[in-house]
Amino acid sequence: SGTKLIEGRAPKGDGEAVVDGITADRHHFKVGGTVTAVLDSGKRTFTLVGLIGQGDQRGFAGATIIGFDPAVAPQLLNTNGTYDSVDMAAVKGVSQTQLVERVKAAIPANLEAITGVQVRNEATTAIGKIFTIFGNVLLGFAAVALFVSTFIINNTFRIIVGQRVRELALLRAVGATARQVRRMVVTEALVIGALASAVGIAAGIGVAKGLVALFNAGGAGFPDSDTVLKPRTIIVAVAVGMGVTLLSSLAPALRASRIPPVAAMRPALGFESRQSRRRLIVGTVVTAAGAVLVGLGLFVKPGGTVGTIGLAAVGAVALFLGVASLSATVARQASYAIGAVVTRVKSIVGTPYRLVCRAVGHTPRDQRVPMELARQNAARAPRRTASTASALMIGLALVSTFSVVASSVKSSFSNTLKRAVTADYLISDNSFQGFTADLAAKIGAVPQIDAVSAFRFGQMQVNGDSKPVGAVDPATFGKLVDIGVKEGRIQDLAGGGVFVQTDPVRDLKLKVGDVLDVTWQNGGTAKLPVVGIFKDASVLNTNWLVSLDTLTKSSTTAQPRDAFVAAKLKDGSDPAAARAAIDALAADYPQVRIEDQAEFRQRQLGQINQTLVIVNGMLFLAVLIALLGIANTLALSVFERTRELGLLRAVGMSRTQLRGAVRWEAVIVALFGALLGIVIGTPLGAALAAALPNTFVSSVSVPVGQLVSLLGIALVAGVVAAIFPAWRASRMDVLQAIASE
Repeated sequence: SGTKLIEGRAPKGDGEAVVDGITADRHHFKVGGTVTAVLDSGKRTFTLVGLIGQGDQRGFAGATIIGFDPAVAPQLLNTNGTYDSVDMAAVKGVSQTQLVERVKAAIPANLEAITGVQVRNEATTAIGKIFTIFGNVLLGFAAVALFVSTFIINNTFRIIVGQRVRELALLRAVGATARQVRRMVVTEALVIGALASAVGIAAGIGVAKGLVALFNAGGAGFPDSDTVLKPRTIIVAVAVGMGVTLLSSLAPALRASRIPPVAAMRPALGFESRQSRRRLIVGTVVTAAGAVLVGLGLFVKPGGTVGTIGLAAVGAVALFLGVASLSATVARQASYAIGAVVTRVKSIVGTPYRLVCRAVGHTPRDQRVPMELARQNAARAPRRTASTASALMIGLALVSTFSVVASSVKSSFSNTLKRAVTADYLISDNSFQGFTADLAAKIGAVPQIDAVSAFRFGQMQVNGDSKPVGAVDPATFGKLVDIGVKEGRIQDLAGGGVFVQTDPVRDLKLKVGDVLDVTWQNGGTAKLPVVGIFKDASVLNTNWLVSLDTLTKSSTTAQPRDAFVAAKLKDGSDPAAARAAIDALAADYPQVRIEDQAEFRQRQLGQINQTLVIVNGMLFLAVLIALLGIANTLALSVFERTRELGLLRAVGMSRTQLRGAVRWEAVIVALFGALLGIVIGTPLGAALAAALPNTFVSSVSVPVGQLVSLLGIALVAGVVAAIFPAWRASRMDVLQAIASE
């Protein structure tokens, strides 16, 4: 089985146990000490005689393991004399395949015998599926980050080439051809892309080691093996890094080669596009096409899941590119408008400061000059402003989209829980192992309790496919949970039938009265009539429902285990007294959690929030990249305007005012990108939420407060992004700046 004794000895008798090394380390267990385990019969204390691990590891992939003497384990674990699996080793001269064939002839038909190789392959496949999903999710976020980075790289090359117009013109004047100029710019891009790819690969190895260490700190138990860097990883990383950089440099290189040498020697010449009408037409067409593709992917859903995701992704990319193109046509007007609003807000906020200054005879600094300069700087290069803002727009558009979807999911789920769960108390298990069925009976005997039902889960085969099945008490379940019964009555489950959710009813073309041939986990078979149809599986997380008695007959254990118990108070009874009675009963079950309706809903929503925090954290990496783009663009802009800034200092502008001008320019760009992102992301999120099944999202909810907070985050982020460029601008030597070319 791969289980190895790493310290001490194996347990003997019913008073000794071993635990895995990771658990021992986490809880400071020592060989020779004691360990307490919660069994069906109650809490038992065992002498810890050894530590176990799997392979060369001290743990079992994050699981907490306790082991007993095989001779007494069936009684301790209440397995009714049954085993989940048996590991065997062949005598010398007998192969795994031969052993399997001999074992097959000796076991019942409902059991299977497989080789150790098959076990390892199945385990590897199962783990591989999990990591494939995890890897694909990370690759999706990486694609978003790469898409955002493309705007920054393109903007950087366009600014750099624009700053070298005179240099490139002189090269053309002394004989360089347009092709040579293009080749020079493209070669620079390839060199930068290669260097960046090498740094990225090295950083990726560091991040991978950090992730493994982080997961192991949480008890994941990843094997301590060497880092594997496959050649394909290097090839793909270099190809993507150099490819993106090359594509981003093509347009600036092409423009540089097309400028006539004499015209390019004029210092006033730049790269701002004069083709606003063409940009407007192309941007409108691309935006409309993207919106149509997103709509087709979400609502028409051609080609199943792959077609849906593919169309929606392509449509979203087209939508972002189209809006980025359109934003250049309105960047000048938007910069002035945002600047005017910010000026007005700043004026209102700064009024107390000015009043205090006047009261003490101090002349307040004039902040109108930095703001006006910031507005003009952002407006005079609309394409640069739009490109810089577009990177932030994509990140915040995705955050806005996910915020709307998340808010809709949480709102719908909360409303569903309020409607569906009518029980006053829910008792569940912290360890996901369940608890003995006698707790439900004890709670049912509490004088204040009107109705109680245990919720039990198992597996059954329908048409050869394994299905998770839930079991409830038909007499009381209807008083505790509303599952949206469409046909039949819950009480009809008492006759040995099954309730089926609408999705499998549709897929299997079932109707009330049909009889299903099922196979239980213990190998027994049964014919279950469909006695009802329900539509809401959100609380039970299963599409198949039978009675407790029906599932008990298929159990392989001596005493069934409940996943959770629901209880409802009698009208007019004292909730405090009932809670105290239930708490007293649960004292013997330290693994259970007792919650009222509000606590239960809060915990369920908290689990959703944990997922949202992780996803939002990943999306904010794209926002961080966009902010680096703003800082990069401002730094290049400061370098480009060295002489201009020197002249402003020479005619009396203070360092504080100059820093303010750079900061407010960053704020204008950040707010412009944030507004674009929210305007795009909100309807996109509403469309995505509306496209989700009604059982998942019943209504679209727009988190206005959260979206407004994104503007505040953008404002603060703009100020942070401008710290270095503003400092650099204020520290330049005035005379050297004036003398620069």
